[in-house]
Amino acid sequence: MALLELEEVTKRYGQLLVTDRVSLRVDEGALVGMVGPNGAGKTTLFGIISGDARPEGGRVSFDGVTVNRLDPAARCRMGIGRTYQVPRPFGGMTVFENILMATQQGGRLRGRESRLAAASVLGRTGLEGLANRPAGTLGLLGRKRLEVARALATRPRLLLLDEVAGGLTDPEVAELMDVVRSIRSEGVAIVWIEHVVRALIDTVDRLVCLASGRLVADGAPAVVLSDPSVREVYLGTDVAADPGART
Repeated sequence: MALLELEEVTKRYGQLLVTDRVSLRVDEGALVGMVGPNGAGKTTLFGIISGDARPEGGRVSFDGVTVNRLDPAARCRMGIGRTYQVPRPFGGMTVFENILMATQQGGRLRGRESRLAAASVLGRTGLEGLANRPAGTLGLLGRKRLEVARALATRPRLLLLDEVAGGLTDPEVAELMDVVRSIRSEGVAIVWIEHVVRALIDTVDRLVCLASGRLVADGAPAVVLSDPSVREVYLGTDVAADPGART
């Protein structure tokens, strides 16, 4: 069953066409990777799904409900959670307090229930040992994990991950991949934008490629990465032959 459906979604900023009649379907429990060159419209598409941006044309539906006119808070309460390329924690609050706030504001939990939920998210994302650290003192991996944890604390049915592996070392990427697999195993559908192509190849079931605002490929990762149109938008980079490349 489709959890998320985009139908002919179009977005402009002035005269710049950012997404051009994009149609996409994500089923419940799916794990979908999204690739494409910088400026392809990937993050804008996430904004359209989460409510941070409103399309000029097309329809966004979640669980059968058209959500075009709903704000980000309403969509979060429906079950759409997202991360941002640049982590946005409350630096003066502890890791636990950041997650607790997300359980209360997005997850609509209170009291003991919210604290138990926050503790569970700490464990699921490997942040137990950092629970009492001020978020502003975390290294990059810790901030990336916290970004995922805060989104997860809103109890999403759909989780949008925006370049959460960017800037990490190979061992750190591997740790993050384990976190993503664990979240997916709990039935959460995931769409993951990532330039660390190897992370997607080793994790997702399906890959889509966006270029110049259009969806140019959609299918099994190996098939998509061997598609000539996909290799062309990567400026000749042979991503199929070099799956570890950071494109």
